[in-house]
Order: sequence, then structure tokens, then C-alpha cells
Amino acid sequence: MNDKEPVLSEQEQEKEEKDKAEKKERNGIRAERRKVKILAILCISLIAVVVALIVVLIVQIRKNRILGETVEAATLDQKISFDAPDDLSEAVTENYVAYLKQAYVLFGTYPDCQYFKVVDDVKRDDLDFENDFYTKEGTSYMNYYPGGKKSGKVAIDVSEYQDTIDWAAVKQSGVQIAIIRAGFRGYGEEGKIVKDTFFDTNMQGATAAGLQVGTYFFTEAVNYDEGVEEAKTVLEMIKPYKVKQPIIIDTEKIDAEGVRANDISVEDRTQAILGFCETVEAAGYTPMIYASTYWFVSALDLSKLGKYEFWLAAYDTPQFPYHVEGWQYASDGSVPGINGNVDMNVWMR
Repeated sequence: MNDKEPVLSEQEQEKEEKDKAEKKERNGIRAERRKVKILAILCISLIAVVVALIVVLIVQIRKNRILGETVEAATLDQKISFDAPDDLSEAVTENYVAYLKQAYVLFGTYPDCQYFKVVDDVKRDDLDFENDFYTKEGTSYMNYYPGGKKSGKVAIDVSEYQDTIDWAAVKQSGVQIAIIRAGFRGYGEEGKIVKDTFFDTNMQGATAAGLQVGTYFFTEAVNYDEGVEEAKTVLEMIKPYKVKQPIIIDTEKIDAEGVRANDISVEDRTQAILGFCETVEAAGYTPMIYASTYWFVSALDLSKLGKYEFWLAAYDTPQFPYHVEGWQYASDGSVPGINGNVDMNVWMR
């Protein structure tokens, strides 16, 4: 038996090397295919996880949609973390948060934020605040331009703090609507109703200048009857005037001690506002509610107030799911005829 390896010819050696190269190439292709297959499985798994999270969230929302209850982040899920490329993980998280915002109003940075459930039976917001609100060239004030066509009005709200106003100059500058404070209820336990010292002067001046007027009352009512009392006070005050714009109840939290309505329940505050709005409506006028985004969703039961018009105070681009007929976008506006700052608004009614 000959144990020596056979000597290959040059041609046979070339063929063997070619076969090895082809085999190596085939092995490389198979490895790449395995990588693609594994990546595809990972992507499918990732999509399945996201879908499962959304399904769980939908079930939770449908089972427990109660206005004004804060839901801790942990009960919805902690911040999503996927074993995937950073850009894909970030995109999935952003999509998840965008979905959350369809069902909740979020305050704070996800996941360390408060969640307030969106109420089913309140008309939704259909305004594009990002693109349709701006100050057009050649004008002085922001307005509403859906599709490039002006569809809003310029409004200001004033009180005795603006002192004497040159209403003719205000009108000439492009302001169309004046919302004038009628008065307020005191913060203390007694809660005395006080008339704004410039109410009549402002109503007469704005009307004479040709502006449409509405009026607002700063509430500290703590029950339905006090809301009715505030509305009746305003209705008596406006009798001499043609009020075409709404009669508005202004509800806010005040950063001071001893404020009587700061810490009342959502139900009591809602009843106080109902007392005001129902009284105004019964008298043949249009009631409206003024508040900030946080106060609207945290301090009021909107399931009982959603039929009324809303005036929203938001000094950044609004993140508010409900209809608004007025948007107060600045508290430091400048208007000819008024000394100092003034609240600026776009009116969509």
C-alpha cells in the first residue's frame, strides 16, 4: 500500500482552489441570509410587542375612562426599552407617546408625568395651532388663517389694571373684540362680590369706538348657588349695554394663602360653574368658561361642562384635546391706546 499523497497537477490545483473559493462565497451568502432572517424576526417581535402594548392600553382606557383621575406612569408601563438600534427604539417610544396623547392629556415629560383621561362626550379640537395661527405681514396681531384665509378675530381682555384706555386708538390698531371684566369675588372666607371700578367706563368706551363687547367675572364660588349669584350680578350690570359676545366665568388657581376656592373638590367647582353658565344661558346670553389647560382637565368635570364654549389660556402652542372658541396666547401684549401690558386673544366664534 502506497501511503504517500498523490501529487496534483497544476490544473487540478487550480480547480481545487476555485472550488474552495466558491464554497467560501456560498457560506458567506448563507451567513448573510441568516443575519437578515434574525433581524426580520427581531423586527416582527418588536412590532408584536408594540401592538400588544397598544391593545393593553386600549382595554385599560375603555374599562376605566374617568375624568380628572390621575393615573401613575407605572400603571401604564414604565419607559419602553427595546433591544434594538437607538433610532428604532426612539421612534417606537415616540409613536407610543403620540398614541397616549390620543387618550390622555399629559403633563410633564414621559414617563414621569401626570395623565388625565380625555372625556368621550366633549367636542374635539379641530384647530391646527402649529400652522394656521400667525401674524400676517402688514398686520399687528396674531389671527387664525385656516387654508390661508382669515377666519378669526383679534380680541383683548381688560380690567381696572389697564387704567384709562383710548378705545378709538385700540379700534384703529385692528382690535375687534373687547372682553371687559365685570368684577370678582374676594378670596377670603366671606367671598364678597366686588365690581371692577372701570367696568362702565370700559363698556361705554369700547362700544362707542365700535368694538364688540363681552364680559368676564373672576369666580371664587364654592357651590352652585354662589355661581348663580355671580351670574345674576353680571346680568344686572350689563343691562345698559349691547353685549354680543359671551358672558364668561374665569376660573383659576391663585398662588396665595386663604383663597377660598383653591382646594374645593372637582364636583363643587363644577357645580359652581354650572350655576353660573345655566343662569347666563337662561337669560338668553352665551356662557363661556375661561381656564388654563391644566385647570380645565384637572379641576373641572368636563363631562358636565363640555356643551359650553371654552376660552383657553395657553402661552405656548396649545396641547388641548377639546374645542376652543377663544385662545389667549399672550399676557404681555402691546396695543396702542393702552398703557402697559394687555392680554391678547384670537377669537374663533
